[in-house]
Amino acid sequence: MAENVESADAGKESEGRRRRPMEVPAELDSRFLRVGDKLYRSAHDKEPVATITPDRIKAKDRDSLPDLIRLAKENGWTAIKVSGDAEFQRAAYLAASAQGIKVDGYKPDDKTKAAAEREAVRQSGVPDNQARSTRTANQARDTKEQAELRTDLAERFRRQSDVQNAKDPDLRKAQSHVALAMAVAAERFPNDHEKRREFVAERKEEVAARLGRGEAIAGIEVKAKQEQRVREMAQDQILEKSRSR
Repeated sequence: MAENVESADAGKESEGRRRRPMEVPAELDSRFLRVGDKLYRSAHDKEPVATITPDRIKAKDRDSLPDLIRLAKENGWTAIKVSGDAEFQRAAYLAASAQGIKVDGYKPDDKTKAAAEREAVRQSGVPDNQARSTRTANQARDTKEQAELRTDLAERFRRQSDVQNAKDPDLRKAQSHVALAMAVAAERFPNDHEKRREFVAERKEEVAARLGRGEAIAGIEVKAKQEQRVREMAQDQILEKSRSR
């Protein structure tokens, strides 16, 4: 069964909105990665969490409903219709009710109504346990986001060339360890290009793994002699290529 959230608004304003593409506001930029009409949580997602059109959101991740409902609200929706299994409709109703969005055609049971009322009280900012639960939810969300950022950084380090990493302000310090590995490899394996390449690749992967774990990596300075040896090695490689042509 398709799991959709559709606009239930009527009138000229609604008709005009249906002709405009849905916009992701700045405050939700950190929540989603947009590719065309598809929304992903990160570059590592194989499937989008949602597909959006001016009057419909096809959701594939129930946990994303609060952000998706917020997206709908920011685009002017005031009422929605929901299709999907019972649990999806319940989750959409709770997310919409918490943000003041009317849900047409859905009749919640008593427990769902009570949950919606309790969430409304929390949203109004009453007791201390509301603040604690909000902090806990935010901490869990931030932890997940930080893990995704660390993974993205490590993947970028692996994907980019040494020159790109050396110029990247987020990866410059990490790249200094690879530069040192290049200098060490040049001293250790002066006549074996393949061993030098393998040695440097292993060190680069070790640094990438540290980035993925969120370890702080301090920059190191490669000594002038080592830097000169790296330049000589690079020049030798250029000469070898020119001779082989």
